[in-house]
Amino acid sequence: MDRKRVAVLTEAGNGLGKAMANLLSHQNYKVIIAAGEESYNKLSQEGNSVRDFDLILVDFTSEHSLLHLRDKIKKEYGQLDLLINNAETVNGFGHKIDQLDISEVKYLFEINFFSILRIVQLMKPLLENSEVPKIINVTSALGDLSKMNDETFCYSNYDLTGYSCAKAALNMYTHLQCKEFKPDKINIYSFDPVALKNCTYNSVIICDEVKDRFISLVQ
Repeated sequence: MDRKRVAVLTEAGNGLGKAMANLLSHQNYKVIIAAGEESYNKLSQEGNSVRDFDLILVDFTSEHSLLHLRDKIKKEYGQLDLLINNAETVNGFGHKIDQLDISEVKYLFEINFFSILRIVQLMKPLLENSEVPKIINVTSALGDLSKMNDETFCYSNYDLTGYSCAKAALNMYTHLQCKEFKPDKINIYSFDPVALKNCTYNSVIICDEVKDRFISLVQ
């Protein structure tokens, strides 16, 4: 393939974005990292550690900011081949209801769930211009009821109430979008970087099995 495929990768500071960007660049993608402020500042300082990417500052709570991202992709590329929804934040560590800060949980849902709804809505027309468009929603086993009920799973005793509930909502959303997009040509996938029983952590280090799974989705 002569033309580089275009990928938008959202990143809000979980450390996984750089690893994904490097893997995508090796798969003939032009990578645009849409980064929240904290991640944008880090990646601006560490740009040399990512092979080939454009870095755009995005406020995931702002529809205006996401519209600016869409318009930039439309103007410069005319289409989008791959959207990876990787932006997330973690808070709400309380184990009991009286320990939760509801405002923190609302903000977490805004980043981890509602921003994904917005960006899929906005990017869908650009994805439809691609021959083989794909969406990958980066999820977490902490939002998987079956894993969280498995005492052998390394995070089964974690009580990240807001985070786990937001990821559970994302899992259901991805399932429903698979149905909606089935008659269409857009393929949507869920990708869990904590994929193994012995746990693979959300970091710049991705074990071979998880890396192979990611590459199989983007090829």
